[in-house]
Amino acid sequence: MFFLNSLQLTGKGNPRCTAAACDLLLLGLMLLSHTERTLAKDNAKAVWKGKGSTANLKEIMTGRCFNYIGTINPNAGNKDCSKLWEAFLRAFSSKDPCNVTQEDYKPFLDLADHDIPANQSIFWSQSKGLIFQYSDITEKVMPLESTLIGSMTDNLNWCGKLSSPGPNFEACPEWKDCKNNSISSFWKAASENYAKKAHGEVTVMLNGSARDNAFRKNSIFREIELGKLDNKHVTFIHLWIMDNIDGPDKESCGVGSVAELETILKEKKIKYSCKDNYRPVRMLQCVGKSDHQSCKLGTEPKV
Repeated sequence: MFFLNSLQLTGKGNPRCTAAACDLLLLGLMLLSHTERTLAKDNAKAVWKGKGSTANLKEIMTGRCFNYIGTINPNAGNKDCSKLWEAFLRAFSSKDPCNVTQEDYKPFLDLADHDIPANQSIFWSQSKGLIFQYSDITEKVMPLESTLIGSMTDNLNWCGKLSSPGPNFEACPEWKDCKNNSISSFWKAASENYAKKAHGEVTVMLNGSARDNAFRKNSIFREIELGKLDNKHVTFIHLWIMDNIDGPDKESCGVGSVAELETILKEKKIKYSCKDNYRPVRMLQCVGKSDHQSCKLGTEPKV
């Protein structure tokens, strides 16, 4: 309707326009105006409040790739870091950041994939920092973040936009803003891929002091990874329920949501053991807090 006033569309004022033609033209202009208002409204909704893609995303990811295959884990095999970046970028570039699917990341995951040694798969929920401490010191486990896929992407942010190719460095949806956002779809796809490769003995570390349940209903471990573990490939699961060093002790083996997890493992016929505040991991928590009661040798870890 923005230029209707400048047109002479009546039958008498515009001999080139019949009454029927003018009516159709007016209807078309009204629909165009409505469409423009709708698009403007949709664009307003698309102004995300989350932080934009990490600056120098390409350089960081390719650098991590070269470092991983060159020094961290040469056993990952020959990988083309440039092609890995291109496959990763195609997954979300020039797309609505709330319409990126797990399937979009499959080419990247396939290119970056490598074997996970038997008995080294470890899953976590609300205990990421502790997992990293344990894996770095013992080198007995390889969490998702220590694979090439996880190493290239951990702690980074990214999304694209429909209007132009490449990462959107201005703003991205936050995890809970929409279901199929660039970040959540990636980690769900990567987690499923990681869980499918688990074999032998598997470890699960949960936070017994978490504000929510240790075995949260909306966690990736519960929604994605647990369903991919079966007794044909996984021979045993070690459950470690770790309280924060200063507590509280909200959930333990056989208590609350942990008991629910144990029931699921029994139904899946997967053998398991459950330990509260597993001593070797507890000692890592004691770094800097050696005077804490649970850190003293000869005492059971209590909170």
